[in-house]
Amino acid sequence: MTLNELKKNQTATISAINHPDVALVSRILALGIVPGEELKVLNVAPMGCPLQIQVGGTFVSIRKADAVFIQLSVK
Repeated sequence: MTLNELKKNQTATISAINHPDVALVSRILALGIVPGEELKVLNVAPMGCPLQIQVGGTFVSIRKADAVFIQLSVK
């Protein structure tokens, strides 16, 4: 499952980030979106983009196009 498929209020654990842009992966990791962390989808914009997520104590908005590359494990 990828982050863009996660529904509002669902929780999952990040298993991998497979984005082809290394610079973007670096920025994503700097935001705390790292493998092994648990995240929760808080809100989804009306058109489905962006997604507001919580990772640890951090709130992040991420584009749906980038969320496709974040692999998750759902409990």
